[in-house]
Amino acid sequence: MTPSPVKYRYQYGAIGLAGVILLLSVVLLTALVIDSGRLWMQKKQLQSIADLAAIGASRHIGCSADLQNVIQMAQAAAARNGFEGQLSESPNQVLLGRLQTVQGIRQFTADGSHEAVYVRATKEVPSSLFAGGFWGGTVILRAEAVSASDPLVAAFSAGSFTVGLNSEQSALLNGLLGGMLGAPLNLDVLAYRGIADTKISLKNLLDVSAHVGTLQELLNSTVQIGELLELVANAASQTGVADLQAVNAVQNIAGVAVNNLPIKLGDVLAITTPDPNAAMSVALNALSLITTAVMIANGTHAITLPLGLNVPSLANVNAQVTIIEPPQLSIGPAAGTGTLCTVARTAQVRAQVGVLVNIPLLANIDLALNAEVAQGSASLRDIQQIDGESIVEIEASPGVAALSLTNNAGTGPASVSTLLNIPLATIGLNLPLQPATPQTLEYSVPNPVRNHLPQTQTVSSPLGGSLANALGQPNTLDITVLSILNLGILNNVISTIVSPLLSEIGRVLLDPLLNLLGIRVGGMDVTLDDVQYRQAKPLAI
Repeated sequence: MTPSPVKYRYQYGAIGLAGVILLLSVVLLTALVIDSGRLWMQKKQLQSIADLAAIGASRHIGCSADLQNVIQMAQAAAARNGFEGQLSESPNQVLLGRLQTVQGIRQFTADGSHEAVYVRATKEVPSSLFAGGFWGGTVILRAEAVSASDPLVAAFSAGSFTVGLNSEQSALLNGLLGGMLGAPLNLDVLAYRGIADTKISLKNLLDVSAHVGTLQELLNSTVQIGELLELVANAASQTGVADLQAVNAVQNIAGVAVNNLPIKLGDVLAITTPDPNAAMSVALNALSLITTAVMIANGTHAITLPLGLNVPSLANVNAQVTIIEPPQLSIGPAAGTGTLCTVARTAQVRAQVGVLVNIPLLANIDLALNAEVAQGSASLRDIQQIDGESIVEIEASPGVAALSLTNNAGTGPASVSTLLNIPLATIGLNLPLQPATPQTLEYSVPNPVRNHLPQTQTVSSPLGGSLANALGQPNTLDITVLSILNLGILNNVISTIVSPLLSEIGRVLLDPLLNLLGIRVGGMDVTLDDVQYRQAKPLAI
């Protein structure tokens, strides 16, 4: 049966209506896809801004970080990447705090500490490019990021065991280390130079430690000095770059540790970066690490050193060295405009050489030369990267030196008397030692820095670094004559015995000892060992 034409005549518009509905649906779906993609892209861009702001701010979180400064650094990083808002204004936010892991999830706690920085960035955008034109709806996008503290970090020491080691100093170092460890040590200068050329990191030490699992545990664990030295030897062997002779030398030092002296690595190495893990890869000088550790473990026990003095008729010479305050190495960030907080220190050293001389048919000499150098310090002022170079500024403040002459008992001045113990004269020193003026040392290190470090600079000394020459000058001695009856004998004793004796003590003990410790009388060496730029993954959340 043929359909009636009239019946379909009323359906002619249905196809057009369906087409309009379909087209409208396609347009709406397209608008939804475009809006969703737009919002996703804007949210992704905002997340990148928050990430970069957090990372930028984290590079300025040092041990003396200021929240306002951190906010400024975060704002600057955000603005460079297209952010038009103000992170200091709500609902945006920048906070300082710490990171902790709870049930395997890292969390940020805003407590004002300097371990991490939190950044919240927001942006108000139209909710729809299409509907927004009619109803004006908006939506606030929000992105959050947390970055661990990630400042530029440097490792350095005030005083150095790495500069200009010679055979005389190696023998002295044998006496120092052996005296503190409790057994004779006999390493030559090549062995010590090999140790001085060896670099190890905290990560190397942690990798070979069987008893701890984290850096904090490694720093806080109390061990015997022999165990710590063995750990250093194992770490040096595991680096793959240490000379075999150097590794054997470190093992030799560890093997003579008879004295069971307790020590913590955290007492040797001051880590001032808020996140200690940031210092894991910083290279440390193995010889500085060993000698500093041994001095700290030894405490204030005096070490007796043999002296070979080339002065005729001398007998009963006794030299003692006491480390009153041990040195300390340092790893940490620069102060920038804040308080100096990453500080390395020299040892505070007291050396005493006592001499009792009986010169047949002439006189007796009772003399003790005392030298004490107070602790000096070096503080990390600034680190910058400029045109392929790292520019490091360290503010150096040398310790003040003091020299005096007393009798061996320490109860009065040095003296010369006749064989019948009739006093002829007392002897004092006329050697004014002015403290060196604090100086800012600038290190220019081409990149990559490890190919150009360590670098050492010296804060100059008013005496030019030589006590031997100063002590040997005729006007150095302040003579008070008590008896003019034997003035000829007195002049003979002073010119042929006392003056050469003091100069020889300076040459044989004081100059090499202080040079070995990186200390000058009124000056010191400051050695930059490493500069670390960035952590591999500073973003934590």
